[in-house]
Amino acid sequence: MNALTDEALDAAKQNFAFFDQDQNGFIDFTEFHDLLKVIAGEVTTQQAAEGFSMVDTDSDGQVSFDEFISWWQTAWYEF
Repeated sequence: MNALTDEALDAAKQNFAFFDQDQNGFIDFTEFHDLLKVIAGEVTTQQAAEGFSMVDTDSDGQVSFDEFISWWQTAWYEF
């Protein structure tokens, strides 16, 4: 995986902060579902749950910035 440029990393941080609605440093399932709706349009709860389980690699019920950035680079960031 290529390293993000400073600009791309800043954009990812801004996106993470935007969807971390309660500003606790993590994206929970509801916030993740909202994120998917913005990115992909209509997303069912089941689809969001499947995506969330893939992104939440440590299965702690929340997406950390490290988990987010790994997903962002592989799923959404275009090099």
